[in-house]
Amino acid sequence: MSIYRFVLSAALITGVAVSHADVTVTTLTEGKASFINVGGESVVQIKGQRQRTDQMLGKRAVTLIIDVDGRRFIDLDAKKKAAVVTPLAVIGDELAKVGVGTLEATLTKTAQTKQIAGFPCAVHDVRIALPFSPTGEANQGMDLNMVLSGTVCLSTAVPGLADYQAFYRAAADSGFVFGDPRSAKSPTGAAQAKAYAALTRKMTEAGMILESNLTISATGDGPLAGMMAKLAASDLRTTVTNVTTGELPAEAFEIPADYKVKTQK
Repeated sequence: MSIYRFVLSAALITGVAVSHADVTVTTLTEGKASFINVGGESVVQIKGQRQRTDQMLGKRAVTLIIDVDGRRFIDLDAKKKAAVVTPLAVIGDELAKVGVGTLEATLTKTAQTKQIAGFPCAVHDVRIALPFSPTGEANQGMDLNMVLSGTVCLSTAVPGLADYQAFYRAAADSGFVFGDPRSAKSPTGAAQAKAYAALTRKMTEAGMILESNLTISATGDGPLAGMMAKLAASDLRTTVTNVTTGELPAEAFEIPADYKVKTQK
């Protein structure tokens, strides 16, 4: 399985002074999910409108690049010297049809604060609800309600916040999901990815996500809906361990010249 990396948004509604800087965020992830490979450390690099995520899955190094300007996902395999390019339009139809109702999102700041990776953050309660149907049509006996809920700790005191937020807003505005695009080609994966993208945008508008504890569930009527609900069940925990800024090489966000390239259709 390929890796699903979560992306960010970008509005300086927090009032932080704008200063442009490439950003590197190191994160530990654990739990279970059908739409993202979890377990272990990942390194996310952001440079302008591009994001690169590197993670070890077992003994295999996995790299996913999200190129907002190029409207594409790039999956790099260093061992095989191969790249799989997925244009955003390829998953657009699947993402468009999963929603059959109004997506509802809430983010509520609590009185609790924490210190994560050396930075202060405020705990927020979060909830996203997305009514959807695998068929793309309501009242077909498979209607479900996808819910993402839990807590996140958001910081406005981290370096590179403006660029972190800017990337995620641009990605969300362009219709990107924050993970492996191939999983979004399945109905359940598309619904999860779409809901998580909405949640990520809402969270990152209020600061950088330094910690998250989220559960994903789905409810529905009928045996088929029940089966889909089981597939959707997920439990994710992430903790940022380091945030740094500094110039990142542009070539790190490109396909190496000696790689064989395959474009998904």
